[in-house]
Amino acid sequence: MKQLISKISNRNLFKLLILSAFLLLGLFFLYIKTRIKPVEGWDVRISILKEQKTKDQHIKDYFLASRNQHSNFERYNHLFNYFVDGYLSYKTTSGALTYYTGEISTRGRKINALEGFARFFPLASVWFSTGKDYLTVDNKNINLKEIIREAILSGTDPNNPDYWGTIQNKDQRIVEAADIALGLWLSKDQIWVTYSDNEKYQVIDWLSQALDREIVDNNWNLFPITIYKVMESLGFKDYTISDKINALYHRYKKKHYLGSGWFDDPPKGIDYYNAWSIHYSLFWIDQIDPEYDHTFIKNSHAEFLSFYKYFFGEKGFPIMGRSVCYRLAAPGPMLSGALLVPEEISPGLAFRSFDLTWRHFIANGALENGKVTQGIYRDDLSLLDSYSGAGSCLWSLRSFIIAIYVNQHVPLWNADEEKLPVEVADYSLENPTIGWLIQGNQGTGNITLKILANKSHNRISLKQYSLKNQLKEIFFQRPFRPKNQDMLYKNHTYSTQDLPYHSTDKK
Repeated sequence: MKQLISKISNRNLFKLLILSAFLLLGLFFLYIKTRIKPVEGWDVRISILKEQKTKDQHIKDYFLASRNQHSNFERYNHLFNYFVDGYLSYKTTSGALTYYTGEISTRGRKINALEGFARFFPLASVWFSTGKDYLTVDNKNINLKEIIREAILSGTDPNNPDYWGTIQNKDQRIVEAADIALGLWLSKDQIWVTYSDNEKYQVIDWLSQALDREIVDNNWNLFPITIYKVMESLGFKDYTISDKINALYHRYKKKHYLGSGWFDDPPKGIDYYNAWSIHYSLFWIDQIDPEYDHTFIKNSHAEFLSFYKYFFGEKGFPIMGRSVCYRLAAPGPMLSGALLVPEEISPGLAFRSFDLTWRHFIANGALENGKVTQGIYRDDLSLLDSYSGAGSCLWSLRSFIIAIYVNQHVPLWNADEEKLPVEVADYSLENPTIGWLIQGNQGTGNITLKILANKSHNRISLKQYSLKNQLKEIFFQRPFRPKNQDMLYKNHTYSTQDLPYHSTDKK
């Protein structure tokens, strides 16, 4: 009898311990949840337009059609209209925010909507600079310039519901302010001149917040410099701020320039941010103020391209590093090089690298829902950084923006295309400054990048976005995507042929 009572007691004690453990675990998770705040707008889902799939397929078919059917200008004009239609379909009434469909970032949905506008704006602006205001979308005559003009005023008005917000230290708004400033400079003769003095001061007041905020010590250094150079060119020069900006620029160069055209970019080091952020920013700084540091910008551009031009082929380029959804911006320096250092890059070579890159990714599903997808080909949360939201990947437009700008100075759309290095011969070239080896195989068209410092040839595989990630996101209401930094930076080899992490399937 005593043994039976003892067994029952032990059984009850065991149940009590299990219950206590689950209770403690529940309390622990509740504590963690109170410490980790849900992302703003997590529960909001943007609906895809019913007709969007038809539009996505149409642009793919049109863009990839034989060149005998459509000229280069027609194909890229059609592509521009596709992105305009995406903006018009998902913008707010004021136009200052664009709530695209797609996954949210840790910054929140409203910041993602600011990115959606800010990253599209320079594309619209450079189109305005060609003398165009109106375009036809869905058989409607649209005055895009007037829509954008009002959007800027709404976004910089603290009393407007779509106000972009006060810029804080290390704020994503600093990044977006640089694109907005660039867009204003590109359209200064079409939009800026239409503003009253009070409206100009309103816009400048918002932009100037970014000039005295703490920034991340990497490519972010170039954002306040770009903003101030635009402000200066628009007639808002301040010698005190100018001295501070100059000091920031020279400190950045001294600390992060490695030589041979390449920059270190913390926290990860050397990657494609050299192309789609650093040389992109330096090019625009030089265009805005040709007297600022022209010799260095030109020479570093040329040195960078002497190696970088071997990265491109019909199959794209070897992808590594963070922010891979910006992949369509990778040929940007090739295009700016055609203007800045034509002795290194001809218009025909620049256009071919650009066109083949866009053709490759569009053929594999990189355009959906009026924007660029959140992956390498289609949407892929295994590769999407937590700071990337629905509109973030529109940084991919940066090569397109440069192409329209450069074409106004040297012919791109009508250039006699020049074969890329991999289409001409095999090659194997080492850059000792950064420890990279680039190899091309003419027969296969394959291009291989070897990171020489990564000695191990054991391939680090992609960690997939899984049920575990989904459950964490449901519980905490914020992104919990897999950490794939080792796969993106620590492998010895990255190739256009062997890319197992190229997902063609949606989440």
